[in-house]
Amino acid sequence: MGGIKNSTYLDVQKALARRFSSRDGWQFAWSPTYGSVQPECMLSRRVAGRTERVVVNVKMASEVLMDTVEELQSQCRTLAAGNVDVDKTVLVVPGGANVSRVPEGIEILEMDKWQIVGGRIAWSKNIERSAFLEEERAKRGLA
Repeated sequence: MGGIKNSTYLDVQKALARRFSSRDGWQFAWSPTYGSVQPECMLSRRVAGRTERVVVNVKMASEVLMDTVEELQSQCRTLAAGNVDVDKTVLVVPGGANVSRVPEGIEILEMDKWQIVGGRIAWSKNIERSAFLEEERAKRGLA
């Protein structure tokens, strides 16, 4: 993975860890292989002698297209056919992404560190920095 993808996935993992805490027994496996299926991330934990599993895909785009939803649903069906039960599916997106095509049953997890601004993905620190610079320019009469 490149540097930008690594930092993005660190943000994804932090967002997932807030929802699926390791204190509750959740374990992360990035790109695990289950036969012919390779979800981006599989979360799992043992509860009362049973393994709970959550399939996670990440879509860093301003809009979630049906292809993404179909791929996630296909992964779950294939895993179920291979006797790997999936309890939940999660789609991680930047804040403000258009998720109108995502059906019920797929949980949406918006990352607050990444936002959609003007149809593009922006890191929230850059948004804050840009707002600060605009204020400074206005104060100095440069805007």
